[in-house]
Amino acid sequence: MTPPIWLGGLALVAGLALVVWGAERFTDGAIRLAARLSLSPFFVGAVASGFEPENLASGAAAALGGLPQIALGTVIGSTIFLLTGALGLVLLVAPMDVRIPREGPVAMVLSLALFAIALWNDGTVSRREGLLLVVAALGLMFWLYRRSPVFQAGVEQARAGSGLKMTTLLVVGAAAMVVGADLLVHGARTLLSVAGLSETFLGMAVVGLGESLEEAARMIAPARRGHPELAWGNIVGTTVVLLTFNLGVLAMIRPLTADPLVLRLHAPYLVACTLLVGGGLLVLPRLGRKAGVFLLALCAAYLGLNLRHMWQ
Repeated sequence: MTPPIWLGGLALVAGLALVVWGAERFTDGAIRLAARLSLSPFFVGAVASGFEPENLASGAAAALGGLPQIALGTVIGSTIFLLTGALGLVLLVAPMDVRIPREGPVAMVLSLALFAIALWNDGTVSRREGLLLVVAALGLMFWLYRRSPVFQAGVEQARAGSGLKMTTLLVVGAAAMVVGADLLVHGARTLLSVAGLSETFLGMAVVGLGESLEEAARMIAPARRGHPELAWGNIVGTTVVLLTFNLGVLAMIRPLTADPLVLRLHAPYLVACTLLVGGGLLVLPRLGRKAGVFLLALCAAYLGLNLRHMWQ
């Protein structure tokens, strides 16, 4: 018996919520572990801001479930919404000075170039290319660590707390991400079969938008408190990790072949948005509400383009 469409939508939303909740618990546990091991403030901040366990968990479940466009959506769609919707909303609430070294936006552009080469080479990101992307991601993050001391300032270290609490956060967070990712894939399959929605639309718009919402909340707090370097660090770190590390891991799990529409529309849109934001960070001393409105308009335009292709 075919499950009702509302059940698929409920599973998708519940899966997204559970993945995000689990990622927050897991990240908190990872920060406590890093503090307990006396790791540098930069390393703690880079893990908390750049590493996206919810995207990786959702993408891995989609790749294993034979849904490559949804897996790609956790990379491409999430990055587009991060650079347009999330950043635009933050700038609308709290305009920010650009107080980061040039290496930050340069790393964004380098990660974009690696992403483009891997995807547009033949439309498929192979396991070998995935391995090279993971190695490149580690190299870029190490380069930022060595060349960008500003990222080491202003990061609030969490108190390590008890080992039991730290372990509980890690275990509960990981379990919630696994269960949530399974629900997300189940809901996506139901919507694909019952409602006839496009897999590419679900991956790029629904999953991508859902997993980028927490990024806005994560950036608004430091921006309003006068620490824009933390918000920009989140933008730089997340972009680098999504386009190289996460994509590489997903391709190593199962090679990802992009839908022709992804190559014609979604990937070029990602390239344009990344170059726009990266270029702004290189040449502008401050980004304010006008920039926020413009980015939100780009986000709305991208949503509109997705809606035109929402059906199979």
